[in-house]
Amino acid sequence: MTAEPSASQAHRDEDKNPRHLAPTGDLTIFEAAEFKDSLVKLFANEGLVSLDLSGVDRVDTAAIQLLLAARKQGRMFVTGIPQELQAKLNQLGYTDSLSE
Repeated sequence: MTAEPSASQAHRDEDKNPRHLAPTGDLTIFEAAEFKDSLVKLFANEGLVSLDLSGVDRVDTAAIQLLLAARKQGRMFVTGIPQELQAKLNQLGYTDSLSE
């Protein structure tokens, strides 16, 4: 979520379906605050929420921490996990699904 188009894309997705978030671009320490805010808005909705990560280019441990914290809510369905993210999760010893 590095550039303004990424943020506006996420907002357009939220306007269409407030229980769905599809960030684009990078999810690193530099985008962590914006990503956290988007996750907080997402979980303000009742029931199952969905997160589509197929448009994410790069992730770091800051984003992974946010994803794992969001997973603890127990009502998130994650799709489009980039290979880079899955590899980093595996390197960190995390083998469970991000979805609940």
